Amino acid sequence: MALLALLCAAALAALARGTIPPPEEAARMARFVLHNCDWGALATLSAQEGLRGRPFANIFSISDGPPGPGGGSGVPYLYLTDMEISVQDLEINSNASLTVSLAQTPYCKKHRYDPQNPLCAHIIFCGSIVKVSGGKLALDLFGH
Repeated sequence: MALLALLCAAALAALARGTIPPPEEAARMARFVLHNCDWGALATLSAQEGLRGRPFANIFSISDGPPGPGGGSGVPYLYLTDMEISVQDLEINSNASLTVSLAQTPYCKKHRYDPQNPLCAHIIFCGSIVKVSGGKLALDLFGH
């Protein structure tokens, strides 16, 4: 009976995290990485005096929707303030990249993958950051 309970608990835990997709399914892998990570490195082109035009990276909390299977949208959202240096950079130039890695999850440690090992998947989004309005969206994404 204890073995059955242990197996059920393990199955539920795997279901809650979702099963990692095969590496060759890039879009599914990207959604999996994004959904299972809590933070990423956002790189901008600095608009700050002394750094103007140079790359500048900062760590931010991210979300793609409510936690759990089926809760993610595949779209990264960042909860930002105008007081943050990177946001000031984005007000001048909205182009940025966002890097997210499974190294921050137990997955890579469990499999003894070095964070630079390709099997410890990471993704890099490149594009423009756009401001999303609406307090309810922020609470839905980050209020957990």
